[in-house]
Amino acid sequence: MEYVNSGLIRKIDDIPELKNKLITLSELKMHIEMSKYALLLAEHILYISGIERSEVINECFTIITKWQDREAKLQDALQVAGMINSLARDEKNQIKAKALRAMGQVAATPHVRWHALTASEYAIVIINLMYPKNFEKVKEERELQIELMKNV
Repeated sequence: MEYVNSGLIRKIDDIPELKNKLITLSELKMHIEMSKYALLLAEHILYISGIERSEVINECFTIITKWQDREAKLQDALQVAGMINSLARDEKNQIKAKALRAMGQVAATPHVRWHALTASEYAIVIINLMYPKNFEKVKEERELQIELMKNV
């Protein structure tokens, strides 16, 4: 099965070659590996966005780890994703709102592995918001994502 952008993120300043490299690498990964990538990416997104780990974000990490160990159900992950998306809707700061959207995608990765790539897209949106039209920062972010993907 191939990744197709969901259309959730319309306008994005990106580097298509690096995005495609990430997608190509992801197509070689198992679902559980994509969930591990999602958690690594989530840590990075929290760091760059300045969001602190709230109870619900901690629950996201816990549920995915339990899902990886076959100790949590898919519904548990989707419930946490829904809670995080509610927080994103209420957030006024655009960077934090997009970071929470990314966390929602991370939480939903047990449902469909491609949610991890949508979280990667949100990370680029965050970079776009923090550093408008700065393709060097976009390049750094995509290269980091590629390295994370290679290492799971």
